[in-house]
Amino acid sequence: MKLLLILLFLSVTAFAQNQNTTLIGALNPHPASGYSDIWGYTTPQGREYALLTARDALCIIDLQNPAAPVEVAHIPLPYSVWHDVKVHGNYAYVVTDQSGDGLHIVDLSELPDTARQVALKNNYFYNAHNIFIDNGYAYAIGTNGGGGMHILDLSNPTNPVRTAYYSASGYIHDVYVYNDTVIVCAGSSQSYHVVDVTNKFNPVKISESTALPGIYAHSGWMTEDKRYFIGCEEFNVRDITVWDLQDRTSWDLVVPEIQLPQDVIVHNLFIKGNYAHISYYEAGYVVLDITNPAFPVFVGRYDTYPASDGDNYNGAWGAYPYLPSGNVLISDMSTGLYVIRFDAPPAGLNQPPRITQNNQKDFFTTGAVTLTALMSDDSQVSGARLHYRVIPPGGSAGNWSSVSPVTVNGSNYNFIVPGQPHLTKVEYYFAALDDSGSVTTLPEGGSGTNPPGSVPPPEFYSYRIIIAGTPSLLASYPVSPDTTIPKNGQVRFTVYAKDTTSLPLTYRWRLNAFQVGTNDSTYLYKSSPLSIAPRVDTVRLTVTNGFFSTTKMWLINVTNSTTDIEDELNPEGYTLNQNYPNPFNPSTTISFSLPNAANVKLRLSDIKGEETKELLSGYYQAGNHSFILNAEGLNSGVYIYILEADGVRLTRKMILLK
Repeated sequence: MKLLLILLFLSVTAFAQNQNTTLIGALNPHPASGYSDIWGYTTPQGREYALLTARDALCIIDLQNPAAPVEVAHIPLPYSVWHDVKVHGNYAYVVTDQSGDGLHIVDLSELPDTARQVALKNNYFYNAHNIFIDNGYAYAIGTNGGGGMHILDLSNPTNPVRTAYYSASGYIHDVYVYNDTVIVCAGSSQSYHVVDVTNKFNPVKISESTALPGIYAHSGWMTEDKRYFIGCEEFNVRDITVWDLQDRTSWDLVVPEIQLPQDVIVHNLFIKGNYAHISYYEAGYVVLDITNPAFPVFVGRYDTYPASDGDNYNGAWGAYPYLPSGNVLISDMSTGLYVIRFDAPPAGLNQPPRITQNNQKDFFTTGAVTLTALMSDDSQVSGARLHYRVIPPGGSAGNWSSVSPVTVNGSNYNFIVPGQPHLTKVEYYFAALDDSGSVTTLPEGGSGTNPPGSVPPPEFYSYRIIIAGTPSLLASYPVSPDTTIPKNGQVRFTVYAKDTTSLPLTYRWRLNAFQVGTNDSTYLYKSSPLSIAPRVDTVRLTVTNGFFSTTKMWLINVTNSTTDIEDELNPEGYTLNQNYPNPFNPSTTISFSLPNAANVKLRLSDIKGEETKELLSGYYQAGNHSFILNAEGLNSGVYIYILEADGVRLTRKMILLK
């Protein structure tokens, strides 16, 4: 008798590059370009088309022969990494982020002969990150001027009329709309919101999910019964979550994370029937069986980016599983269109055990942890165990212990593992015995009947105990949140951060919402002399330990003047800036500027003028400089810091509060 164990996790070893999928056709219409979104269109006569966005165009591709797709129309768009397209009736609606010029409306009714842009609407917005269409209304979101949501009435499909602008959720990255309900994916807020749009002139926010530290609430879709929302988090922390939304005013997190074994980033997810079709960046096209949304299982994959399986922004961008033929369209950022058939596995066929990466499962308590497995057999389960061992921080694995289930609810077996301190790793595996004496372990490979699974498998699941705090920004430069430079100028942004709970920090820099730079504490902004000016750019830094985040933002005022870079680095006079933060404890940053190279002394004295300490002394080049003062050994009070250079003496006051 075959014994089946299923977890909320997914398989480490058995998820192949291509599984239960067949490539029917592909097309890379513009190899020198890149690609982003994909959508589909079916004529009233049943002829199918792919709508693929290249960096600078909407490519309309005839799928009459899906094995040999043909581009039949090419609609120019502003050049951008981000386009999104949806269809209403015989019209396609295309938006562009960062460099947009409004809403492009394309008439598809004359296909296959031609397709034409019939309108460009920019009276409400220029840039939009995404668009969703439901029941005669378009929802344009992530727009310039606040990042909120424009609701557009499409009664006249070539002249949409705005009924409302919604901004209560801040910047919105994506939405899903059904039954006068909008699910808002609120990006860096790390949460999802429900907005009632029964009155299209007065959207009302009615609930908000718990924020999940470290994630980016990116996108998602509702199950067809409209009970469960399955969300995608693009920062590779949890990847996919499942929420019970039976009551729109209450968010119940039923699956806290679903991840592939590879360290890859999820992008977008679309649900049809019992399957979620996912564009999973470098992992390609992935299919998740959500017949039981509380116990999802990966059942399909086609790798459009076989060169790598890393956490990079390459590979599959979008998916479209709604063609009448059943074919699924995938857009790959480098190689364009893929037409794929998903071959669903036979119902009732036992799937192999499946699990996520073992270092991604975390618990945020030092108390006892409950682990649940779903165990079933064609007869009955006569014995069940969870085996675990503890690896302390910096230590080695201890001996195996085992526990019996504390409760059994149907096929759900609940086990309790004793509490452990912060940063402890716990390895574990499940075992079950049926009434014929057969033993199955999860992961596979264990054996032994007394107790079940007494011989460990070669691989294990694991989790960590994390008591995470919020990263602390000790200092940042520029000190001022508002910086002015000429249009060929540059400025370097630097932060000094510390995690109080000994977790590694990740730095994510964004310029006008576009991710830039590397995982580093510094970012160099350069403005091109050919760029449009005057303008205001925004640099935003998120420092995260994977659980909690701290954000810092600067505004860059780019003037229309041009100044030689060398002049910009050599100020006209000596300046000593106010320390930041002020008041402070225990650290603060002092910054100063020199018009010429000079011998410099920076001293600190008390309010009476008695020198407390010399902060720095030496020969410094012209330009901007900074010093981080650590005042742990000083008492609270008012201090004076003095800059001396080439006979110039500048002073400022600072306040230390302990």
